[in-house]
Amino acid sequence: MEVLHSSLSSRLEILECRPQIESPLPPVLFVHGAYAAAWTWGEHFLPHFAAHGFPAYAVSLRGHGASYGRESLAWTSLADYVEDLAETIDALDTAPVLVGHSMGAMVIMKYLARETVPAAALLAPVPPHGLFPPSPMLALRRPAP
Repeated sequence: MEVLHSSLSSRLEILECRPQIESPLPPVLFVHGAYAAAWTWGEHFLPHFAAHGFPAYAVSLRGHGASYGRESLAWTSLADYVEDLAETIDALDTAPVLVGHSMGAMVIMKYLARETVPAAALLAPVPPHGLFPPSPMLALRRPAP
């Protein structure tokens, strides 16, 4: 299965991997965490799901990967990422199953507060209060890698 850059968006990098035969299964859209991009899902996840009949996509949220917005990344909010997710979903023919990791899972949770999709998987989601509160405790209790 070949992973390609999709033409679904001119602003956001979207990778796609399609099944070899037409399938009635919904697409799966993967959303990366912080400090990553669509490539996180490209090598294994997209081909795996496509091999099982799911059209598979991964989006690079603004400021990540080859998407626009790198110059304003420091001022980008979760609401901005939710807009990116909504734009990507709107570009698909069918409502997707969403899979998000870490920050991507939080973006999906925010999206699901206003919209519905067939299903969603949240992998190690960021807690609603963020990661700043536990950071000092972790640094003091477990300073070594």
